[in-house]
Amino acid sequence: MGRLLVIRHAQSVWNAAGRWQGWSDAPLSELGIEQAGLAGQALGAAGVQPDLVAASDLTRARDTAELIAFELDYSGPVVIDPDLREQDLGDWNGLTNEEIATRWPEQFQARRAGQLGTVPGGEAGADFTSRSVGAVRRLAARGAEVAVVVAHGGVVIALEQALGVSAKGNRHPNLSGWWIEGRAEAGEVELVPLMRVDLLALGAEVVTGRA
Repeated sequence: MGRLLVIRHAQSVWNAAGRWQGWSDAPLSELGIEQAGLAGQALGAAGVQPDLVAASDLTRARDTAELIAFELDYSGPVVIDPDLREQDLGDWNGLTNEEIATRWPEQFQARRAGQLGTVPGGEAGADFTSRSVGAVRRLAARGAEVAVVVAHGGVVIALEQALGVSAKGNRHPNLSGWWIEGRAEAGEVELVPLMRVDLLALGAEVVTGRA
């Protein structure tokens, strides 16, 4: 069915300030704008030509996708899917690591270990995983040969857990994620992880997803 590059957005102003975002709609920082352009240039230099570019509806993901699409001379619309949003982090939105660790130490440590549980006032972890992985499956089902999907760190972790793979430390820098292959199996869409990606590493094999 084709390959999908599913990545976290570029740096936002709240990333730079060390604040947790969830559904808060912080824009890209100046560095993030530069990062997104460099990522698009790296993909273009490696010969990646997407038939589809998609993103979460949050500004930091949507703007990253549009900047990458521009660098790749992608002429189609950027498909916006709200189900690619980050998990709603409720009472944690806008707080720093120190503030969260002080008030919710056990939940904070669990989250840092990659456990996508429910945080106070937030979205249930199981619901988040279901909607975000479901969104990736729907995009795979569109049948594009190559798709670039810009989402969030939590979405990448949810996808990893659903596919039985992981990143070192359960952490994803900006513009990192996975190349994934979509396959049709008995009327269902199967997602198969191919290679972990860090676009800011700018290595050709990492960029293309092909060894």
